[in-house]
Amino acid sequence: MLGGVGAGAALVATGCSAAAGRGASELIVYTGATGQLTNNFNPFTPTSNPPARGIIYEPLMFFNQARDDEPTPQLAESYEWSEEGRRITFRLRKGVTWSDGTPFDSADVAFTFELIRREESLNTYALPITDVRAVDQHTVSLGFSRPVYAELWYVAGYTFMVPEHLWSKVADPATHPNTDPVGTGAFELESFSPQDYVLTRNRSYWQEGKPEIPAMRYISLSGNQAATKALLAGKLDWTTLVVPRIDRTYASRRETNNYVATPLYLTVLIANTVRGLTSDVAVRKALSLGFDREQINQLVYNGKSEAPSPAMLLLPRDERYVAPELRGKRMRMDQRRARRILEQAGYQRGEDGIFVSPDGERLSLALKITSGYTDYISAANVMRQQLEKIGIELVPREVSYAAFTADRNNGEFQLAIDNLYGGPGPYYLYNDFYNSANTAPIGEQANPNYARFRDGTVDAALEAIGSTRDEEVRQRAYARLQRVIAEQLPYVPILQRNAVTQYRTEAFTGWPSEDDQYAVAAAQFAPDLGIVAKNLKVKK
Repeated sequence: MLGGVGAGAALVATGCSAAAGRGASELIVYTGATGQLTNNFNPFTPTSNPPARGIIYEPLMFFNQARDDEPTPQLAESYEWSEEGRRITFRLRKGVTWSDGTPFDSADVAFTFELIRREESLNTYALPITDVRAVDQHTVSLGFSRPVYAELWYVAGYTFMVPEHLWSKVADPATHPNTDPVGTGAFELESFSPQDYVLTRNRSYWQEGKPEIPAMRYISLSGNQAATKALLAGKLDWTTLVVPRIDRTYASRRETNNYVATPLYLTVLIANTVRGLTSDVAVRKALSLGFDREQINQLVYNGKSEAPSPAMLLLPRDERYVAPELRGKRMRMDQRRARRILEQAGYQRGEDGIFVSPDGERLSLALKITSGYTDYISAANVMRQQLEKIGIELVPREVSYAAFTADRNNGEFQLAIDNLYGGPGPYYLYNDFYNSANTAPIGEQANPNYARFRDGTVDAALEAIGSTRDEEVRQRAYARLQRVIAEQLPYVPILQRNAVTQYRTEAFTGWPSEDDQYAVAAAQFAPDLGIVAKNLKVKK
């Protein structure tokens, strides 16, 4: 039953968290949402609310990006390759039902993948599906036009099953808001308002004894500053924030205040590579050389981040995949070289010290930032001061979370600051953000090659990696790809970042920890958020 509650802001203001006045009735979660929430739980839509992917809707398998584990069965109990990587067969779990009581079976899985095959806008990762067969009630076989060994995570780990009996009636699955979602996941939507929404446990969930916690309330706040205040006041139970002096201001204040750090992503400047001044690689190179990453790390991120590799990989996890000529290298500031690159490309300093392009355009770059994301705002201000010294004017512009997401996806930006997430191996970040198949013309949703970068060498390398299990062949392809992206810089890396997730054990336990990272703990990270939520326990 759906309804409007609108209690999120009041909840934080009055301190009524799970541990303060409500017993263990609900867990308070903040995922970074600012402004009014949008009632959208479509698992195919990148702008939908985070619980759509992992908490309400589930994939066939779970891939833990926090450590090097084998895939864990979820809706599928096993899988088998055949036809040299061009076919994969899943054996499904028996006894699973949708939250409305309808049995889940192979017809739902076949319908989901057939929907993706038929609707190009839903095929986020350009999976080359040729045929889908429901072999029997609990067996599904998927055929592909090429080997997809490297893309198993896309197929089994990041495609979320939807019910045929409901979605077959949806006119446009790409835009359907799905305000009354029916999934197989551990929780279901109880109520929604522009300020908050509540999920309650699915009492018919297929995994015996889970979930244990009764409810979760997701709230919207004005930004990081408000969220940090709420966290330090004990009014948030689960969030992923940049907290200044976290050990002193948060962890040491209460025994039940905890955090876990997971090397997870690269914070970058996304450059629009098809429109405006950032379509010039000379500008992107100058940007990368023009700011001091270590200063940003110390001033903004408490020294807990690292300078990124030009290979755009998470180190040391992916060290063995780095091209020989890039090993041991990290991105560093060299402002003299930055100015020289611009001059050699025909840029000249104007009277105000800012470079002017050969076409007479002043080198002033607008940088879109989500309003209230204080770490990004602080980092942008540091970069603005540093880039001015080399003749680039950086103009930070804050927009709402919804506006930022829409503009980023549709290419309506010059620069945008965001994170690049990968997957359970280096292939996924490269394929997601650099593959030509994952972009689109400006005005259409590019998901997730937001830079709109296209390169034939990169595409060919990705195809080679995906079509073999031969590690030597993959290694050579990775090296070819890395040489191109290190030169072209469609995403200008700022820092390699840890996701530092804060959680409270006053009312709920069972969180991922440094000793047991059974899933990525980040509150907004799908589908891991579903694994975490269903493993939490009510403190006795």
